[in-house]
Amino acid sequence: MKYKTLSQVHTEAMIDPEYRAAYEAEEASEQLRDTLASWRKEAGLTSAQVAERMGIKAPTISRMEKNASRMSIDTLVRYARACGVHFKIQQI
Repeated sequence: MKYKTLSQVHTEAMIDPEYRAAYEAEEASEQLRDTLASWRKEAGLTSAQVAERMGIKAPTISRMEKNASRMSIDTLVRYARACGVHFKIQQI
């Protein structure tokens, strides 16, 4: 019996529209989490400092960064401003 690699299984699964949509959504969520963390780190801020600037409790920042795709646009803007970041949302 020949085994398939994870890469082969993934490539085959990407044919399924449901799988592809779920994969792409998770990938976008991961990119947003990485972006938030990089904004904070590039600003030289701890999560507690970002929380203070936003007027919220420090553990909330950790939850926000882990669940970034669930943030409202308003919260995302407040987070960005707390990190000194200005951004523009564009449709691609």
